[in-house]
Amino acid sequence: MQSQPSVITRRLGSFLLLALLATSLVACASSPRERLASRLVEYEAVAGEPVDGFNFFTLQRFELLGPQTIAVWTRVNKVFLIDVQRPCPGLEFAGGIGVSSSQNRVSTRFDAVQFNRERCQIRQIRPIDSRALKARLKARY
Repeated sequence: MQSQPSVITRRLGSFLLLALLATSLVACASSPRERLASRLVEYEAVAGEPVDGFNFFTLQRFELLGPQTIAVWTRVNKVFLIDVQRPCPGLEFAGGIGVSSSQNRVSTRFDAVQFNRERCQIRQIRPIDSRALKARLKARY
Protein backbone atom coordinates (compact mmCIF):
# COMPACT_ATOMS: atom_id res chain seq x y z
CA MET A 1 0.00 0.00 0.00
CA GLN A 2 1.33 3.45 -1.02
CA SER A 3 1.43 6.23 1.46
CA GLN A 4 -0.08 9.57 0.50
CA PRO A 5 2.19 12.63 0.45
CA SER A 6 1.63 14.93 3.37
CA VAL A 7 0.02 18.34 2.97
CA ILE A 8 3.38 19.97 3.66
CA THR A 9 5.09 17.95 0.92
CA ARG A 10 2.37 18.86 -1.62
CA ARG A 11 2.53 22.55 -0.71
CA LEU A 12 6.32 22.56 -0.88
CA GLY A 13 6.16 20.93 -4.31
CA SER A 14 3.61 23.50 -5.51
CA PHE A 15 5.73 26.34 -4.14
CA LEU A 16 8.87 25.05 -5.88
CA LEU A 17 6.99 24.69 -9.17
CA LEU A 18 5.68 28.26 -8.93
CA ALA A 19 9.14 29.56 -8.03
CA LEU A 20 10.63 27.78 -11.06
CA LEU A 21 7.96 29.22 -13.37
CA ALA A 22 8.43 32.74 -12.00
CA THR A 23 12.20 32.52 -12.42
CA SER A 24 11.88 31.37 -16.03
CA LEU A 25 9.41 34.16 -16.83
CA VAL A 26 11.73 36.80 -15.38
CA ALA A 27 14.65 35.39 -17.37
CA CYS A 28 12.66 35.52 -20.62
CA ALA A 29 11.26 38.99 -20.06
CA SER A 30 13.21 41.97 -21.27
CA SER A 31 12.35 45.55 -21.96
CA PRO A 32 11.81 46.83 -25.50
CA ARG A 33 15.03 48.88 -25.19
CA GLU A 34 16.99 45.75 -24.24
CA ARG A 35 15.57 43.87 -27.24
CA LEU A 36 16.46 46.78 -29.56
CA ALA A 37 19.97 46.95 -28.11
CA SER A 38 20.40 43.20 -28.59
CA ARG A 39 19.27 43.40 -32.23
CA LEU A 40 21.54 46.40 -32.84
CA VAL A 41 24.56 44.39 -31.63
CA GLU A 42 23.76 41.71 -34.23
CA TYR A 43 23.50 44.27 -37.05
CA GLU A 44 26.66 46.12 -36.04
CA ALA A 45 28.60 42.84 -35.98
CA VAL A 46 28.01 42.40 -39.72
CA ALA A 47 28.14 46.07 -40.76
CA GLY A 48 30.84 47.22 -43.14
CA GLU A 49 32.81 50.45 -43.10
CA PRO A 50 30.86 53.70 -43.45
CA VAL A 51 29.96 54.77 -47.00
CA ASP A 52 28.94 58.18 -48.35
CA GLY A 53 25.65 56.89 -49.74
CA PHE A 54 23.73 54.26 -51.67
CA ASN A 55 21.42 54.01 -54.66
CA PHE A 56 17.81 54.13 -53.63
CA PHE A 57 14.71 53.42 -55.68
CA THR A 58 12.28 51.98 -53.16
CA LEU A 59 12.14 51.18 -49.46
CA GLN A 60 11.34 47.47 -49.16
CA ARG A 61 11.25 47.43 -45.37
CA PHE A 62 12.90 48.90 -42.29
CA GLU A 63 13.67 47.90 -38.72
CA LEU A 64 14.02 50.29 -35.82
CA LEU A 65 17.11 49.44 -33.79
CA GLY A 66 17.34 52.30 -31.32
CA PRO A 67 16.75 55.99 -30.72
CA GLN A 68 19.11 57.00 -33.55
CA THR A 69 19.53 53.82 -35.62
CA ILE A 70 17.50 51.99 -38.27
CA ALA A 71 18.14 49.29 -40.84
CA VAL A 72 16.65 49.77 -44.31
CA TRP A 73 16.22 47.23 -47.08
CA THR A 74 16.38 48.64 -50.60
CA ARG A 75 16.15 45.14 -52.09
CA VAL A 76 15.64 41.71 -50.58
CA ASN A 77 19.35 41.25 -49.81
CA LYS A 78 20.51 44.89 -49.81
CA VAL A 79 20.52 46.28 -46.27
CA PHE A 80 22.00 49.46 -44.81
CA LEU A 81 22.46 50.50 -41.19
CA ILE A 82 21.64 54.20 -40.84
CA ASP A 83 22.54 56.39 -37.86
CA VAL A 84 20.91 59.80 -37.65
CA GLN A 85 22.02 62.99 -35.92
CA ARG A 86 21.01 63.45 -32.31
CA PRO A 87 18.54 64.37 -31.05
CA CYS A 88 15.95 62.54 -33.10
CA PRO A 89 12.95 62.38 -30.77
CA GLY A 90 10.51 59.57 -31.40
CA LEU A 91 12.39 57.60 -34.06
CA GLU A 92 12.38 54.40 -32.02
CA PHE A 93 8.58 54.56 -31.85
CA ALA A 94 7.90 55.42 -35.52
CA GLY A 95 5.34 53.21 -37.20
CA GLY A 96 6.56 54.16 -40.65
CA ILE A 97 9.47 56.08 -42.14
CA GLY A 98 10.59 57.72 -45.35
CA VAL A 99 14.12 58.37 -46.57
CA SER A 100 14.89 61.43 -48.65
CA SER A 101 17.09 61.09 -51.72
CA SER A 102 18.46 63.15 -54.57
CA GLN A 103 18.50 61.61 -58.03
CA ASN A 104 17.82 58.15 -56.51
CA ARG A 105 20.82 58.39 -54.18
CA VAL A 106 20.75 58.63 -50.37
CA SER A 107 23.76 60.51 -48.97
CA THR A 108 25.12 61.24 -45.52
CA ARG A 109 24.90 64.87 -44.44
CA PHE A 110 22.42 65.72 -47.27
CA ASP A 111 19.51 63.33 -46.75
CA ALA A 112 17.28 62.48 -43.82
CA VAL A 113 14.99 59.90 -42.27
CA GLN A 114 11.45 61.26 -42.08
CA PHE A 115 8.59 60.15 -39.82
CA ASN A 116 5.64 61.73 -38.00
CA ARG A 117 6.51 65.19 -39.38
CA GLU A 118 10.06 64.83 -38.03
CA ARG A 119 13.18 64.97 -40.18
CA CYS A 120 16.47 63.60 -38.82
CA GLN A 121 19.62 64.11 -40.86
CA ILE A 122 21.62 61.00 -41.72
CA ARG A 123 24.96 60.95 -39.91
CA GLN A 124 26.36 57.60 -41.05
CA ILE A 125 25.52 54.77 -43.48
CA ARG A 126 27.03 51.29 -43.29
CA PRO A 127 26.25 48.39 -45.62
CA ILE A 128 25.16 45.13 -43.97
CA ASP A 129 26.27 41.65 -45.04
CA SER A 130 22.72 40.30 -45.34
CA ARG A 131 23.73 36.62 -45.48
CA ALA A 132 25.84 36.93 -42.35
CA LEU A 133 23.00 38.81 -40.64
CA LYS A 134 20.49 36.07 -41.46
CA ALA A 135 22.87 33.43 -40.11
CA ARG A 136 23.49 35.37 -36.87
CA LEU A 137 19.80 36.01 -36.26
CA LYS A 138 18.85 32.43 -37.04
CA ALA A 139 21.48 31.13 -34.60
CA ARG A 140 20.43 33.53 -31.88
CA TYR A 141 16.66 33.51 -32.17
